[in-house]
Amino acid sequence: MPLLSDCNIRNIADRETLIKTGEINDNVYLILSGEFNVHLTPDCTDPVTVLEPGQSIGEISIIDHQPASAYVSAVKESRVLVIDEEVMWSLIGSSHAIANNLLVVLSQRLRHGNSVINKIKGLLKEYEHHATVDALTSLYNRRWLDNMQARVMQRCHKNNEALSVMMIDIDSFKDYNDKNGHLAGDIALRTVSQTIIQYLRPEDLVTRYGGEELFALLPGMDIKSTVTVAERLREAIKQTSITDKDDQPLPSVTISIGVAEMTIHDDPHQLIEDADKAMYKAKHSGRDKVCS
Repeated sequence: MPLLSDCNIRNIADRETLIKTGEINDNVYLILSGEFNVHLTPDCTDPVTVLEPGQSIGEISIIDHQPASAYVSAVKESRVLVIDEEVMWSLIGSSHAIANNLLVVLSQRLRHGNSVINKIKGLLKEYEHHATVDALTSLYNRRWLDNMQARVMQRCHKNNEALSVMMIDIDSFKDYNDKNGHLAGDIALRTVSQTIIQYLRPEDLVTRYGGEELFALLPGMDIKSTVTVAERLREAIKQTSITDKDDQPLPSVTISIGVAEMTIHDDPHQLIEDADKAMYKAKHSGRDKVCS
């Protein structure tokens, strides 16, 4: 997978501890070779479970953002693929198979130890009620954005990277629903969402912000470059054909895009507000436009 091409491979020495109780873990580790014990005390005795090649380590921390609740140590020399949190969520968002595999892993871990069982049951319930992917569009949802945007902004600040965002709104969407029906509106929204994914980079993060509004985070992109991308995207949406489940044509749609760039003083709410204001500027100036 292209998303995995930049992930590092790490060598773990015999008896080296990969994860410690109480520490924050921001990665998922896919075991390529070797063997790991999961244990509740630092002396490595009485492991809760043993993890082997093909299994993963650390996915619980990625979901609940809490300190680790167990120790994970190598039984012998081992190698792991290090997948950071952003890449992991991108994989889950782009592949239902990976999302299903994650749920299977979590379900299997329910069988090991009372403390692990209680923790994972709570996580599964939370995951069920607050899924991070919007069911209609397969984009990330607003809850995911609330959790992730501050992290992306903090990382870009730390690395002295630009960060721009786009607020995208389908023009006259209520009229589209009224004239063509809500099912056609759902199809149009899905089509727009998938077209956006195709035109943005794998590292760009797209969410369904609400209703017909979509929001994109573009790390490493300044506002000039983002406006250029937004113009290409606007034109692509206008040229995209929309068809119903019987492959019959539906009316095409246009979008209005507001673009904003993070400043050193911005917080997540301010950055969203700046993009939202730019988007309304585009709509008030005639729709099917990009404004910053």
